[in-house]
Amino acid sequence: MDSIDILTIGNITEDKIFKEGKFFSSVGGPSFYAARACIRYGIRVGVISASSDEFNLNDYMTEAIVFPQNRKSHAVFENHYSDNLRTQKVINFPLNLNVNDLNYPPNYPPPKLVFYCPVLDEITHEFLDLFPSSIKVGNLQGWMRNLDSRGNVSIKRKIPDLDFSVFDAVIMSDCDMDYDKALEIAETCKIVCITKGKEGSTLIVNNEVKNYKTIKVKNIDETGAGDIWAITFSVFHFIFEKKIDESAMFANTAASISIQGLSDSQIPTLNKLLDSKKW
Repeated sequence: MDSIDILTIGNITEDKIFKEGKFFSSVGGPSFYAARACIRYGIRVGVISASSDEFNLNDYMTEAIVFPQNRKSHAVFENHYSDNLRTQKVINFPLNLNVNDLNYPPNYPPPKLVFYCPVLDEITHEFLDLFPSSIKVGNLQGWMRNLDSRGNVSIKRKIPDLDFSVFDAVIMSDCDMDYDKALEIAETCKIVCITKGKEGSTLIVNNEVKNYKTIKVKNIDETGAGDIWAITFSVFHFIFEKKIDESAMFANTAASISIQGLSDSQIPTLNKLLDSKKW
C-alpha cells in the first residue's frame, strides 16, 4: 500500500469573504489550502477534518484521501478585508476533533509528515502523540485565536500551551506573535518560521536568524497565503529534501503567486513554481 506523504489535521471551513464591496464564498481553512497545494505539487495527501451531511469532505477533497470525523455541523467563517487588514467572525464551529474518532486505517503506513493546522484550537494535545516516527510541522495560528461571545476572532499574541520539542518546524505570522516570543519557541524547536506578507519571511534555524524577500504581485485575495507558505516550505524541505534557504524562497514565491486569484485558484503547479526560480 502506498504511504501518504503528508497528513493534514485541522478543520476545513466554509469561508464567506467580503473585500472592497464584493462578496464571495469558498472552501477554506489551513487543511484545505495545504491539501490543495500538495495536490498541485504531486504530493499524496490525507486530511483529518470534521465533516457533516451539509458539508461533506468527500465533495470538496476529491483528490485527497479523506478521514472525516462526522459532526452535526461544519465550520463557517466570515473574513472581512479592509486596507490589507483582516477581521474574522465565526458563524458556526463543530466540536473539537477527537483521537477516539480517528479512522486512519491501522494497516496504513504512517505519513512521512504530519501537518498540524487547527483553525480554532480544535486539535487536542493527544493528536501530537500520534505517528511518533513521522516528521511533525505545526502551523500555529489556529492555536492562538480567541473567540468572544459574538463570534469575533482575535489573536492571543502569546505562546500556545504546546510542547514545541515535538515539532521539527513551526510556522507563525508576524501578525500573530511578537518576535521575542518566536525566539523563545526557538529555544526548543530548531526551525521557527515567521511569515511577513509582502515583506517575505524570517526563519530562526538553530538560533541563527535568516531573512528572505519575496516577489511583488497584485493582491486579489490573500486568504490562505500563510497556509500555502507553510505547506510549501514543509514539502520542499522535508519531502523534497531541499536546503532551508531554497525551501523558504519557494514558499515565499508560492504564497505570492497564490494571492493573485480567488481562494485556491492560483496556487501554482510544481512546474510553474520551479520555473519561477530567480535566485
